[in-house]
Amino acid sequence: MKKIILTGGGTAGHVTPNLALIPSLKEKNYEIRYIGSYQGIERKLIENAQIPYSGISTGKFRRYFDIKTLRILSV
Repeated sequence: MKKIILTGGGTAGHVTPNLALIPSLKEKNYEIRYIGSYQGIERKLIENAQIPYSGISTGKFRRYFDIKTLRILSV
């Protein structure tokens, strides 16, 4: 069986394209897993689609100077 890992999160806008692909991937006998954030909306959406989900710690990458960005980059 072929395997694929999908990812995306933060907003449903990143998740819905993956949700659209899932039926086609299932038809082609792919084993599907999803990686996203622990708390994001993607977790609920993907689990509702009955796809195994793994949560990871994530942070927001700001495109402007913010001390929080420096903390994320230092991890």
